[in-house]
Amino acid sequence: MNSMPIFEHCLFRLQFDSELYDNVTDALLSYPQRELTFVALPVQAHTYPLESITEQVSGYKSKTLLEVTVHCNEARAIYQHLRGLLPNAALQLQLMPLLQPDWL
Repeated sequence: MNSMPIFEHCLFRLQFDSELYDNVTDALLSYPQRELTFVALPVQAHTYPLESITEQVSGYKSKTLLEVTVHCNEARAIYQHLRGLLPNAALQLQLMPLLQPDWL
């Protein structure tokens, strides 16, 4: 039987409405276990329901993509911390394991 490899680090990727940027970053910066560092990029989402007339004309919605490299075993605690501070925020989370080749 093949066993799944256990990954030490994961990419914790959040996508959310750009208007939530300050709230989401403040929540991440207030994570009590350790200081989190991240990168945030503006993106255009083409797969979400378009709500305003501007979105309908332009064909996309402005979103922010935020990425944090975390220990995989702390991802749930970080997400729960975010949800505790932003219970109603529309946050789309992706968690991706990071390969660590021996030559790096």
